[in-house]
Amino acid sequence: MITLKWAAIIALAAPIACVCAGPAAAQEIIDTSAQGTAAGEFLAEWDSDDQPGLAVAVVHNGATVLQKGMGLANLEHGIAISDKTAFHAASISKQLTAFAILTLVDDGKLHLDDDVRLLLPELEHLPSPVKVGQLLDHTGGLREVGTLMLMAGWLPDDIVTQQQQYSLITAQNGFNFSPGSEIEYSNTGYALLARIVESVAQRPFDEHLRETVFEPLGMEDTLVQADRSAIISNVASSYNVTRRGNSRSNLNREIVGSTGVITTAPDLMKWAMNFSRRTVGTDRVFALMEERGMTNTGAPSPFARGQEQRDYNGLMTWSHGGRIAGFRSFLLRVPAEEFAVVLLSNRSDFDPARVGFGLADIYLADSESFRKAAPSEWSPATSAEIDSYAGYYELFPGAIFDISNADGELQFSPFGSGQQLLLEQSGKGEFVLNSAAGISLKFENDISEPAQEVKYVLGLNGELVAHRTEVKPLNDKLPDLSEFTGSFYSEELDTRYDFRIIEGGLAGYHPRLGLIRLSPFEVDTFAAPGSGLQKVVFERDEAGRVAGALVSAALAENILFDKAD
Repeated sequence: MITLKWAAIIALAAPIACVCAGPAAAQEIIDTSAQGTAAGEFLAEWDSDDQPGLAVAVVHNGATVLQKGMGLANLEHGIAISDKTAFHAASISKQLTAFAILTLVDDGKLHLDDDVRLLLPELEHLPSPVKVGQLLDHTGGLREVGTLMLMAGWLPDDIVTQQQQYSLITAQNGFNFSPGSEIEYSNTGYALLARIVESVAQRPFDEHLRETVFEPLGMEDTLVQADRSAIISNVASSYNVTRRGNSRSNLNREIVGSTGVITTAPDLMKWAMNFSRRTVGTDRVFALMEERGMTNTGAPSPFARGQEQRDYNGLMTWSHGGRIAGFRSFLLRVPAEEFAVVLLSNRSDFDPARVGFGLADIYLADSESFRKAAPSEWSPATSAEIDSYAGYYELFPGAIFDISNADGELQFSPFGSGQQLLLEQSGKGEFVLNSAAGISLKFENDISEPAQEVKYVLGLNGELVAHRTEVKPLNDKLPDLSEFTGSFYSEELDTRYDFRIIEGGLAGYHPRLGLIRLSPFEVDTFAAPGSGLQKVVFERDEAGRVAGALVSAALAENILFDKAD
C-alpha cells in the first residue's frame, strides 16, 4: 500500500474549483488543498488520454472535495471518462440487495430465520434448511454459480440470462458444507436474495430498487441492468489490460442481486452518504446492515450484508469491492470522519482497494483517530520455523500448495505443476508470492506445532485460508488410464464430458471448452487447476469399475457425473 502524509493540511477543505466537462456537462470538482494535491499526485498514473481509467469521488467532513474522471471510457472512439460516465459496480450491488432484504425485514414482510426453501419452492428439494440470514452472511453453503457455469461450458463473454442462472442454481441437489457451519463468499446466495425480494415485494428487482432507493436518493444515472439489450447512456466499455496491451472484455450478462447495478461515481456517493443522512431506510435497517453474521461455532463473517468491517490505521471502516469483466469498483466509508471514497474503473489491472485506502491515508492523516501502524519487528524465519510451515495446503478443491524447506528458505510449488519458487520473507511468518499483485502467504502458528493453515493474502482486498491437507502422491506408479475413459453426464449441470487418453495422459473434452488435460495426484483422483475440472475424484461400483465422478472447483464441490453405459 502506498501511504502519503502531509504536515500542513487545511482542516476543512472545500471544493476550490469547478469546471464543466464531458458529454453531459458533468461537474468536475478539483480539490486544490494540500490533501487534494497529494491525491492528484497519487492518482496521476491513471490520468491518460489513450488508456482505460477511472472515476473517483471523495467526501470529507460531509462535503464533496474531489470528483473527476481520468482516462478513457471508450478506447475505440476516444471518449473520456467524466463523472457522468456509468460503470458496472459489480459486487457493490450486494450492499443494495442486502438493504432491500433488510427493509422487508423491518417492514415485517420477511424474517432472517425464514427457510429459503419455503420462500422459493424451486429449492424445496434441498436436503437442509437455508435461512435468509445465512444467504446475507455468506454462510449458506450453496455452490458458486459462476463456477457452475464454468463447469457447464459457459465462456466468460457468453450471454447469461437471469432464467439460465436461476435454472442452474435450482438444479443443484447438494451443498459445499452444511448451512451455517462455514463462511464462504457466495454470489449464488445474493442471486437468490434478489429472487426473494421479487417474490415478497411482488415486482421485478430492478423496479423495486429504482422506486425504493434510486429515485428517492436522486440517483438519476443508476439502474439495475435486468435486460442486456437495454440502451444505457454513457456506459464505459470494459477492457482487459495486460503487459501485451488492451483488449475488449465483453459483458453480456443480465444477472442481478450479486451484481447488475450500473452507476456513476456521484450517484454511488449519494448511496454512501445515505448511511449517515438516512434519507432512505430506518435506524433499524442500518443497525441490521452492521450486524456481523456468525457460523454455528461463533466465527464472524467479515463481509456480511454487502460490507466488510475493518480496523484500518485506527479507523473503523466499512467497505466492499467488486470485479466483473474488466470493471473494478470500491466503496469505502469512515463514518466517524464523515469520509467516503467511490472508485469505478474499466480496466482489469486496477486495484481499487489499494487506491481507496491510499486516499484515506491522504485525507485522514491528521485525524486524531488515525494511527499509522509502525512496521512490526521481525527476524528471518529459522529452519525450524520453516519446517513447521512445510506441508500441503488446499485453497480450493484441487488447488494445493506444496510448501517445503529448501536449505533454510521457504519453497512454494503449486502441486503437480513442476514449478518451484523460493519466496522472499517480508514479515513475521509472511512471504511474498506475487509482489506486483500484492499477494503473500502468511503463517501465524506456534512453531512448536505444524501450521494447520496458511493465509493467502490479497493485499487490501482481503484474504483466503488454505488448510493443511494430506496428499498421497502416486509418484511413479501411474494408473491404467483406460479405466477412466468414457462419457460422463451431470444432471445438475445438464452437461457432458468425454474423458479420453491424449498423448499418454487423461483429458476431459467438452464441445465448448475443448480439451482439458488432467494430472493424476492420488488414487482415482485427477486435477486441472484453473478449470472447471479442478478436482475429479472417480467413483467405483461394487465390482471395482469406474461408475462416475465427483467434480469440484473453486466454491463448487462434489457435483456428480454418472458414467454412461
